[in-house]
Formats: sequence, C-alpha cells, structure tokens
Amino acid sequence: MSSIKLYRGEFGHVSVLNVSSNLVTHAHTEAHIIIWLEGAAGNMVIGGEAVTPGPAAAAAVNSLEPHSHSMASEHESGLFLAFYIDPQWALRRRGLPSGTALFAKPTIPMDLRLYRAVVDIFNLLRDEGNIDDFVDYEIERLIDSLLDVAQAQSVRLRPLHAQSNSLDYRVRKAIDLMKLNICERICFDDLARKVGLSRAHFFSLFKEQTRLTPNVYWNTLRMDEARRQLQCSEDSLISVACNLGFTTQGNFSRFFRDHVGVPPIEYRKAAAARIEWASVFPTER
Repeated sequence: MSSIKLYRGEFGHVSVLNVSSNLVTHAHTEAHIIIWLEGAAGNMVIGGEAVTPGPAAAAAVNSLEPHSHSMASEHESGLFLAFYIDPQWALRRRGLPSGTALFAKPTIPMDLRLYRAVVDIFNLLRDEGNIDDFVDYEIERLIDSLLDVAQAQSVRLRPLHAQSNSLDYRVRKAIDLMKLNICERICFDDLARKVGLSRAHFFSLFKEQTRLTPNVYWNTLRMDEARRQLQCSEDSLISVACNLGFTTQGNFSRFFRDHVGVPPIEYRKAAAARIEWASVFPTER
C-alpha cells in the first residue's frame, strides 16, 4: 500500500512517500532530491545511470531529467523524503544563470551530519502543532547544504538543457502544440507531420534537444496538469480523467500511480492539508 504526505514552501514542496510500487520513466519540471529513510530502497535510473538510494547517498534529478524507480517486491515498501525544488528559486538563491544544471551527478554524498539533518527535518515536520516559518528556514538550510555538496562534485557547471528560445523551431512548435492540446488525446504521427518531420526524425530530434522522448515530455505536461487539477479543483476523479483525455478513471489512476507512486485520491487528500503524516516514522540514527 502506498501513501504520500506533502508540505509546501517557497522552495517548492517536500513529499514523504511510503511506496512499494514501481515508478515508470518520467520527469518533473522541478529539480528533485530523493532521500531514503527506511525500509526497501529499490533501484533508480537517472539520466541513464543506475542509483541506489541509501543513508550515504541521496538521488539527485535535474529539471526535465528522465528517471525511474524499481522496487524489489510489491510486498516491501520504502519510506523516502523527496524535495521538489523550483529550479528558478534555487538558481536565484545561488546566483547561477538560468538553465544551469543543479546536479552534475545523479547522487549527492551524505555524511552522518547531513543525514542526521535530514532526519531532524522529518522529525520537525511531523510535529504538526508546531509548524511555522522556522520549518521553511530549516528546510531551505538543508537544501542549501545538499546543493553545496552537489556543486562541489563538479568544478565546471554544465547547462541543464537547451533553453526554449534556442530549441529547433520544429521542437518548439511541437511543445506548443502539446501544451495547447493538453486535455486531448495525442497522436505523435500527426504531431510529427504538423511540424514537418517524419516520425523517426521527429523522435530523434526531440530527444536530442530535450533529453526526453516526446512520450515522456507529453506525460510530464499531463502530470503537471493532473497535479494542478487535483490540488486546485473539486472536480471528481472521473472529471479530471476526462479533462486530460483519459477514457476511464481506471486508466487515469494507473497513469498517475505509475508516475507519482500513489493513487490520485491519496495525492488529493495529502494536498488538501498543509501537512499530514503517516503512522510510520524513521528510526533515529
């Protein structure tokens, strides 16, 4: 059984995810730091590199970087603390140019001091009665510490991906069409023809410039819209599913669970509260 708890701040949001199901290859517009707390760790693939989360290494995913997470067994669950970081917030905070990758490598080494700081944040957040601006400050300090270590791994900062205004005009047009038709079903053969390319050339060019296949990029846009509708509207799940071009609520629920790790109804419950915690917490280390 999977569950999710959310806490939001100016930096983005923190998610505590207790999950046993696999996550398919997907991406986020936010940067992403995933820290194992207890239980099964599973195995991740980030940008083509294998990563095993643990107390000595956090997983680090750049904005729009493809990644997946496989659990050894659906009968074992793992507890993770995940930071979804607004990349523009982080770049402004650190004085870095727009489009810079926050992470040069898919892992961030953690010593005992840093891991204890992670557990301290978890313990601070679970005391719901004392949630105040101090929590935001401590979370931001932890994010800064993690980014300090991440950036120390590379002397030369690398570009994240091509900026939207420097993408090939046909890729820009395809992305614009995806966004305009986010609530419709999509045919990539038709999309390729509309931008003047064969299917093979379109897929090759799109991945070369964005690092994502058109399918994964499309699903990233739909996931962003799905999360927005679940958070900001009171529409039924079947209405949200229809709004996003799904033929059944079941198809939408499977799609959402495969990308987030929990069913959409669980995500909506967590989003409705500022913070809500499960009955399981990591042990002190």
